[in-house]
Amino acid sequence: DVTGLPPTLAEQDAFLKNPTPSAMDAVARDLLNRPSYGERWGRHWLDVARYAESTGKESNHPYPHAWRYRDWVIEALNQDVPYDRFVKLQLAADLMPGTSRPDMRALGIIALGAQPGNAP
Repeated sequence: DVTGLPPTLAEQDAFLKNPTPSAMDAVARDLLNRPSYGERWGRHWLDVARYAESTGKESNHPYPHAWRYRDWVIEALNQDVPYDRFVKLQLAADLMPGTSRPDMRALGIIALGAQPGNAP
């Protein structure tokens, strides 16, 4: 459930040989450190934010840089960014201290998503 992927046979065998609380902790740490963790849970956030890579049905104009926001969400989850900072960065990234990176300017939560009518 953490990554959305089943354990491999080797992972299952290793755990079954040592089903202790410390082995469970090691498995949990490993799963939380995998890139697939951010991909799985980022998908839920992107759904809530109504992330889309184009304007939608009526006129399908692509957002050529939408992937930057998607990748940022995944990276933020994998880096365990605290929730309050995660939300603030999406609303005011370019105004927050310590956000001088060009890719932090206007992350897109407000602008990205399917939009009825003409292109933005």
